[in-house]
Amino acid sequence: MAKIEIKGSPEELERVATFLANNNIKFNVVKDYGNHSLEEIDKYALLMSKYA
Repeated sequence: MAKIEIKGSPEELERVATFLANNNIKFNVVKDYGNHSLEEIDKYALLMSKYA
């Protein structure tokens, strides 16, 4: 298995996740344990639950 790390905002990550889902590419959104604002943490959590 290969991995690609996407760095950026929750919005950029959602664009990539949407593209992958629309093209039937299997992927996982995982926690990165980085330093994020509380607002970003909520957005990442919502994104992870959306594509779980």
